[in-house]
Amino acid sequence: MEVINFIATEIIGNPGILFALITLLGMLLLKKSFPDIVMGVVKTIIGYLILVLGCGPLQSATTPVGAWINDMLGVQGIVPQNWIIMSTATAQVGSQIGLAVLVGFIVNLILARITTLKNVALTGHILVIWASWAVGVLVAYPGVGFLAVVLIAGIFCGIYSWLSSAVSYHFMKKSGRMTDEFSLYVPEITGIALTSWLSPIVGNKDKRCDEIEVSENLEWLRDTTVSVSVIATVIWTIFGLIAGPERVAAYADGQNWVIYLLFLGLNFGMGLTVVLFGVRMMLAEIVPAFKGISTRLIKGAIPGLDYPTVFQFAPMAVFIGFLANLVGGILATLVMTFTGMPVVVLPAVWMNFWTGGTLGVFADAYGGRRACIIVNLILGFLAPFGWALAYPTSGIFSALNATNDYTDSSTIGLLYQWFVKLIFGGN
Repeated sequence: MEVINFIATEIIGNPGILFALITLLGMLLLKKSFPDIVMGVVKTIIGYLILVLGCGPLQSATTPVGAWINDMLGVQGIVPQNWIIMSTATAQVGSQIGLAVLVGFIVNLILARITTLKNVALTGHILVIWASWAVGVLVAYPGVGFLAVVLIAGIFCGIYSWLSSAVSYHFMKKSGRMTDEFSLYVPEITGIALTSWLSPIVGNKDKRCDEIEVSENLEWLRDTTVSVSVIATVIWTIFGLIAGPERVAAYADGQNWVIYLLFLGLNFGMGLTVVLFGVRMMLAEIVPAFKGISTRLIKGAIPGLDYPTVFQFAPMAVFIGFLANLVGGILATLVMTFTGMPVVVLPAVWMNFWTGGTLGVFADAYGGRRACIIVNLILGFLAPFGWALAYPTSGIFSALNATNDYTDSSTIGLLYQWFVKLIFGGN
C-alpha cells in the first residue's frame, strides 16, 4: 500500500516528476540521442521549477489583498481554498486518495487509448486535489466501504480528467488564438465552455486586451511586464489605502507601509513574468517529446497541462480577467451577507487570479477585452453561490469552514455531491 501511495502522490501527483518522466518516455520513443534526452528532461524540470518560483510572488501579492477585503467586509465566512481541502483529506484518508489517483490516471489512459478523445490529464497536483475532494465526500457516508470509495472516486476522477482535458482542447483549438499542441487539465471546463459561448455575444473579438490603442507616450503599456506591474501597483495601492495603514502594516513585516504597497504590485508583475518564462521553457521540451507517446503508445494523444500554460497567449487578459473575476467574487460575498444566506463564501482572491486569468485568455480570444471583463465579472459572481450550495453536502469538509475553489466545484462538483447523497445518504 505504501508503494502504491508513493507512486500516486509523489510521482503521478508531483508535476515536476511526472512531466520529466513524460519527456523521458517521449524522447526514448522518438529514439533521441542521450545528450538530447538529458537536456530535454532537465529543461522540463527546470522550466516547471521556474514556473513554481514565479507563483511565490504572485501569492505573496494576492494574499494580503484577500485579508484586507475580508476585514473590510467584516464577515466570518467559508474560505475557498483547495489546499485546505487536500491537506485535511490526506491526513484522514490518504490511502484511499492515493489509490483513487492511480485508478483515475489508468482510466484516463484507457479512455484516451480506445476513444476518439485522445486527451491525457497531466496536472499532477490537481489530480491529487480533485481526488482528495471526491474521496472526502464519499467517506463521510458509513455505508461506503474502502474499495467502493476507491473505485467510485477513482472512476469519477478518471472520466472527469479525460473529459476536462478534451473540452478545454476543443475550445483552445477552435479559438484560433491558442494552440492545438496541448490542452488544459484544470477544473474549469464549465467556466471555459460558458466563456467561449458567451464572449462572442457580449464582446468584440477585434478589440483584444493586448492590442489596446495607446498614444506614443503610453507605448510602454504594450510591454506586458511593465504594464501589468504598473497597473497592479495602482490597484494594490488603492486596496491598501482603503484598508488603511494599520491593516497594511500588519503584513509589511516592519517595512514602511507605503513602500510595501508599491512593491506588492511590482512583485505581482515579476511573478507573472517568471511564470511565463518557466511555461515557455517547459513547453519547449514536453510538447515535442509528447509526440513520441502520441505516435507510439496512444496515437494522437494530447497532454492536458496547468493553468499558466495558456497565459502566454494573452498576458494582459490574464490580469484584466483576474480583476474582473475578483470584483464578481466580492459582489457575491456582499449579496450573501446582506440577504442572510446560511453560508457566506469569502472572496477567493488567489483562485480569482488563476480562474480569472485563464477565463480571461478564452474570453479575449472569443470576444476581446469587453468580454474579458463582462464574462469574468458574471462567472466570478456566480461561482461562490455554487460553492455555498455545495458546502453542506461536502462530506468530511462540511464542518471545516473551507471549500474547494474551482469553478467546476460549483457545478460538476455540486452534482457529484448530490448524487452521492442520493445514493448513500439514506433518509
